[in-house]
Amino acid sequence: MSGLFYNIGYFGAKYPCLVFVICMTITGIMSLGLYNLTVLTDPQSLWVSSSSRTYKEQESSAENYGPFYRTNQFILAYQNEDWVNVYQKDGLRVIYFLQNIIRNRKVLIGGKNTTLDDLCYRPISAKGCYVPSPMDIWLQDPSLLEKDEDIQFTTLCTESIDVNQTNIPCSDKNGIPIILESVFGGIFCEERVNDTQPCDHCYIQAKTMAVTYLLMNDEFTKKDAELWEKEVWMDTLDALNKRDYAKLYKYYDKSLMPAPREQLLDQYRVAFMAERSVSDEIDDETNQNAWIVVVSYFMMFLYIGFAIGQFPSKIYNGFTLGLGGIFIVAVSMISSIGMVSYFNIGLTMISLEVIPFLILAIGVDNMFIITHNFKKQKHATVTERMGHTLKQVGPSITIAAICETLAFLVGSLTKMPALQSFCIQAAVGVFIDYLLQISMFVAFLTLDEQRKKHKRYDLVICKQDPNYAIKEDRKLIQTFFKKHYSPFIQKPVCVITTIVIFVGLLAISCVGITKLEVGLDEQVSMVEGSNLFNYMTLEKKYIEIGPLAYLILENLDYQDPHDLELVANLSNSLSQLNETVQPPIYSWVASFNLFIRESAEWTIACETQDIALYDLPTQLKRFLGVRINSPCCQRYGICGETFEADIVLNEQGYVKTSRLRFQHRPIHNSAGYILSLEQTRQVIDKVVQDANLKPNQKVYPYSMPYVFYDQYSYIRAVAITNVLLALATIFFTMTLVQDVVCAIIVVLFVFLIAFNLIGTIWLTNVIFGGFVIEINAVSVVNLVTCIGLAVEFVAHIVIKFRLCEGQRWERVTGAMSTMGTSVFVGIACTKFIGVAVLGFAPSNLFKLYYFRMYILMVLLGAFNGLVLLPIFLGLFGPQFSIMKVRVKSLINQSEGINLSSQTNKKAVKN
Repeated sequence: MSGLFYNIGYFGAKYPCLVFVICMTITGIMSLGLYNLTVLTDPQSLWVSSSSRTYKEQESSAENYGPFYRTNQFILAYQNEDWVNVYQKDGLRVIYFLQNIIRNRKVLIGGKNTTLDDLCYRPISAKGCYVPSPMDIWLQDPSLLEKDEDIQFTTLCTESIDVNQTNIPCSDKNGIPIILESVFGGIFCEERVNDTQPCDHCYIQAKTMAVTYLLMNDEFTKKDAELWEKEVWMDTLDALNKRDYAKLYKYYDKSLMPAPREQLLDQYRVAFMAERSVSDEIDDETNQNAWIVVVSYFMMFLYIGFAIGQFPSKIYNGFTLGLGGIFIVAVSMISSIGMVSYFNIGLTMISLEVIPFLILAIGVDNMFIITHNFKKQKHATVTERMGHTLKQVGPSITIAAICETLAFLVGSLTKMPALQSFCIQAAVGVFIDYLLQISMFVAFLTLDEQRKKHKRYDLVICKQDPNYAIKEDRKLIQTFFKKHYSPFIQKPVCVITTIVIFVGLLAISCVGITKLEVGLDEQVSMVEGSNLFNYMTLEKKYIEIGPLAYLILENLDYQDPHDLELVANLSNSLSQLNETVQPPIYSWVASFNLFIRESAEWTIACETQDIALYDLPTQLKRFLGVRINSPCCQRYGICGETFEADIVLNEQGYVKTSRLRFQHRPIHNSAGYILSLEQTRQVIDKVVQDANLKPNQKVYPYSMPYVFYDQYSYIRAVAITNVLLALATIFFTMTLVQDVVCAIIVVLFVFLIAFNLIGTIWLTNVIFGGFVIEINAVSVVNLVTCIGLAVEFVAHIVIKFRLCEGQRWERVTGAMSTMGTSVFVGIACTKFIGVAVLGFAPSNLFKLYYFRMYILMVLLGAFNGLVLLPIFLGLFGPQFSIMKVRVKSLINQSEGINLSSQTNKKAVKN
């Protein structure tokens, strides 16, 4: 292997321009894959595995009912937070004002004016759009609101607002009952003197009011809906917050109510979200963080220029070489993205933000290792010096690169798309960077050496100073590590202090691994102060109702008593989940069973005197034909029309698939979503298991948040699996190319760095408070990245220690003065400077998951790799160098051959 690396170095130094052309040609061909590039920004395509249970259940639900509708909601609150009750006529007038504008505004799509009516979700096909709003209590009629003398009494829902008393109290224009908790937030009750109303009741007052718009989300209307959300929905609500009243008045139809005065509108603000808001937020966050990433790279470039050369010097600085190194990182990144794009693997923003830092950290470390070793060579020509440089450091660089590449590759076995994409991109990027380091960087280093030989300026290579004196390299860092640092860490005080810190970190890690929660606070991934961030703040604080959920029933027989009992048990079991489910359960089966009951008091009103004479398809058809405004619905609550969207019939008219509807209780954090999913699934699975379903029957719960939060049911297992597979890969690789002892030490310290990272994350969460780091796909990606970086901190020093001669501490000194300095200067300092800049990013996600986690990685890597590891090697490391072990092995083999030869000769003589 040493001969191979000598030839690679020799060839790269002899033909640098040819090597550069070959490298650029190959990477250029790889980069052509960018034409096939897809950037994944849709949250579902990032976090949800197509093989997961929830994804399959979503697909099954979509097959029967179509995609889950698009949700858009705004929350109205006072501008002055000290004002308490927004539920007053003025607030309702503002609600109507905004709804009127949103309903009337048009957007030109494909040459056609598109309005809300073209895109909205209609649960009852013959009725209007379903837009839950406080104004539904007055049937979206401001004249009814003006006539109402006591709006708090009206929300008791004891009397119909309609003069003719034909509407069910608190139901909208479609006849659908209004869930008061869905339109009022921060509810509290007004106490009234001499109140004569019976039973428990509440004269509602509220701190917020909410309006929700549901849009179709099928493939035909999705693009149109996205544009409408941007041009109409978001633009209208943004205009109120920006006090652009001219725009609002322009689109308002004042035929039913005069436009509110500006002084009134000034008192209110809206927080809003659209279905597209998350994707928009990701784009905005990326744009806002772009400058900080550029500054971070620039700082690392400056540092490389200072550290790799002999600063200050107009010729012997290292900025030209540093620029070459940054160029290699960019080429590695671009070509790796292009390479994987050939195989239709999408690029995620996580990969785009993390992998350049990863490649730069590993690449810079290799740059310093090669450069420092090159400077020590005493051979006459540059080609020989370069050949011997790669001969000495090539194996170490190769071993580390193989370990890192394979560690990332095994991480790609996970089923989480974002993590899988990252691991593949990282593996390809790291390996391409390694190949370019031993080829293109060798060419750059050779050309840079020729520049110095001809006394050309750094960066400004066209300028020359033939009389400039050669500046001696003082090797301050190497001297410090050899003469001061290595003797210092051997002192008993340093050893004892290090052991105490090690034990403390171990204890913290053992506690932290049990305390870290799973999830991702939604606001962490948002730009602070953005519309979506402000919406989530009010939503968490005031919204009184959780997400809508369904219980999907496939291929049940509704004439079979066993299946009917199953439906009843499922409904009862869900009702008992008081912690996560908000009653009632809207069951069409219960309503249908009342409808077909013989000799009931509602048979005349529902016209079911002869219902028993018909078969099930006919009974279902008549049930679904019961209108909301019919006496059957108004008097007895049997409203078949409201279940029209919940029942899918087959060709014969029997029920193929149906669903029951229910609401979760208010959910304000990841833990609440996870708990709701787990409890709902456990209860339903238990009932289904006891019922012994037929092979073609299926029962499962479904809600849109389930798709995103299902990952947290197995995220811990994903993290542990990835770490263990990565460690196993590193051990296997190190054993093959080095020896078992080397492999054990490297794996032990790589594990310690990753384990300590988990503990210190928990500790910083406790110390700093506020938004915290949790276990999610982003932190798992960073944990896998930590494994790759940890190899750089550990492997080079261990390998060098095994190659050095002498006693343990002498070999530690030799390893630290060579590889230790490269690790310190090349990876620890470079990453620290680059990551420190990220602390100024506007995004909380960057501050937590990139700045804080990466700073911890660097500090823990430096402590374990540059302090604990050399002390461990000095106290417990292998007694003999690997060279001596191999020599002894060869001697033993030789003696064995000689002994065997002598025995054979004696046997022949006898």
